[in-house]
Amino acid sequence: MRNKNEWQRLKRSFFYAICGIRETVKTQRNMQIHVIMALLVLLLGWFLAIPKGDVLLVFFSVFLVLILETVNTAIEKAVDLTIGDTFHPLAKAAKDAAAGAVLFGAILSVLVGIYVFLEPLWQFIQNGERRVIHTEEWGEIAFLLIVALMFIFVVWLLVECFRPEKKEED
Repeated sequence: MRNKNEWQRLKRSFFYAICGIRETVKTQRNMQIHVIMALLVLLLGWFLAIPKGDVLLVFFSVFLVLILETVNTAIEKAVDLTIGDTFHPLAKAAKDAAAGAVLFGAILSVLVGIYVFLEPLWQFIQNGERRVIHTEEWGEIAFLLIVALMFIFVVWLLVECFRPEKKEED
C-alpha cells in the first residue's frame, strides 16, 4: 500500500510542477517571450542542422533561462505575499537580484546563440547552403525527436495557459 501512496505523491508533485509552469507562462510576459524564443531557436537549430555537440549548448541555455524565469517569478510572488503593497528595500533587493539572475542567463544564451548559430546562419545567408542531416546518424534523430517533443510541449503549454479557467463549484 505504501508504494501506491508514494506513486500518488509523485504524480501530485508533477501535477503541481506543471501547474507552476502553466501559471508562470500564463501570467509573466517575459516567460511568454522566453518560451516563444526557445521554440524559434530550436526550430532554427533544426533548420540549420547545427552539430549535435552544439545542440546540448542550446538546450542548456534555453532551459537555464526558463528555470531562472520560473524561480524569479516564485521569488517575486513570495516577496509580494510577505510585504503586500508596501515598499521595503530588502524586498526590492531580493526582486532585483532574482531579475539579475534571469538577465545573466539571457546574456549567456545570447553568447551561446552567437557561438552556435553565427557560422551556419552566415553560410546559409551567403550560399543558401546548410548542413545536410543524415538520418542514419543517431544524434540528429535524437535532436529531431527532442525538438518535436519540445514543440508539442510548448504548444500544449500555450493552449493550457490560454484556456478559460474552469469554475469550481462549491
